[in-house]
Amino acid sequence: MAITGSLPTSSSGLDVEDLIGRLVAIRNQSVTALQTRQQQINQASSTVSAFTTKLSTLSRAARSLDTTSEFNATTATSSDATYVAATSSSGVVPGAYTVAVSRLASEQRTRSNTFASSTDPIGLSGTLDFTIGAGSPVSVTVNTTDTLNDVAARISASGARINASVIYDGSNYRMLVRGLDSGDANTITFSESTPALTASLGLSTPANTYQAAQDALFTVDGISMRRTTNQVTNAIPGVTLALARTTASDVRINVATDPAAIKSKVQAFVTAYNDVVTASHTATGFGSTRASNSVLAGDWSFRSSLQRLSRLAGSSVPGTSGSYTTLASVGVRLQNDGSLQINDTAFSAAVAADPLAVSKVFVTDVGIGATGLMDSFATAITELSSNTNSTMLVRGATLSSQSQTLSVRIRREQDSVTAYRETLRSQFTAMETIVSRYKAIL
Repeated sequence: MAITGSLPTSSSGLDVEDLIGRLVAIRNQSVTALQTRQQQINQASSTVSAFTTKLSTLSRAARSLDTTSEFNATTATSSDATYVAATSSSGVVPGAYTVAVSRLASEQRTRSNTFASSTDPIGLSGTLDFTIGAGSPVSVTVNTTDTLNDVAARISASGARINASVIYDGSNYRMLVRGLDSGDANTITFSESTPALTASLGLSTPANTYQAAQDALFTVDGISMRRTTNQVTNAIPGVTLALARTTASDVRINVATDPAAIKSKVQAFVTAYNDVVTASHTATGFGSTRASNSVLAGDWSFRSSLQRLSRLAGSSVPGTSGSYTTLASVGVRLQNDGSLQINDTAFSAAVAADPLAVSKVFVTDVGIGATGLMDSFATAITELSSNTNSTMLVRGATLSSQSQTLSVRIRREQDSVTAYRETLRSQFTAMETIVSRYKAIL
């Protein structure tokens, strides 16, 4: 039977509880040592996980630069954005274009006849039909008790691409009916079943349509074009034109390489790369700086990962020639500590001098014979961090296995310490009993 609790009053005069506590504490040092080791291993495992996350961030930064369309950032400018504004997407071929606008796209707007009140019943009933373009007719029922507001609300709630509202000009009320889509194909045709209703509302009266649904008419470099809206996305590949006013003379649209936007993406890659380097140095130690965790001091999984990335960063790109064949040649240089640094002046000068050659250092594009580094970086990171048997995945799994093994050992040691405590209690109890009997004899 296990002996628990405190011992009876000591017959020997010893502080038995203190003595047992001291002996157990000595024996428990093995548990503490194992727990400390497990804590270090768990922290190391978290460090591996955080490092892998930084590798993933670097991979995403590389992937944002590995195609021609992603690398070749451009900007579109207009000689007069009050008439025609322009924006461009990545990968657009630089060039200059002229745009002239002879007609803007518009939606149909029709007003009703005037009414003295918007809240009094119009006193007429019938059916108001309207058709948008080649669509099916939509019917709205008008009752004698309906007000102008009621009719407008019913039109708006019909489900058709049409909206109606009531306005007051200071003397009379009118219902305004507006199509929600511009273009010739969205002309609205009205018909009313009752002559009196037709005469009262007047929506089918041609003169009451004060803005017709029509396409935009314009030219790009003298080529006539038409679109259903004023937001034109495919007249110039990769450029969106916003037609705002008709023009008396040509508006010039310039599409040019945007070095600042390109450099921003490259800087994001450099920053992500340097985060990986810093994380590795902090974890494993570098120079006079000791490792943040002794478990990872000089760890080969980190060091080998950095070595592979560093080799890529310093390598020449297959298929390139001339002045721009490496990252360093375009102003992105490896430093003594293994980090990268971008020289703004050198990079901007390279892009200005030969943007195509610079892009080949980064992008992979069969069309231009480019086998750039960014795809190689992303591939290497996958092999380092997420493929089966990848360096960091295996390291993380090893640490996890070590932690689990230690958990088993810690439980066993704790059980052993508990048994040792009970043994001591049993032994000291027996001793105290003997001492007590001896004193009784005396």
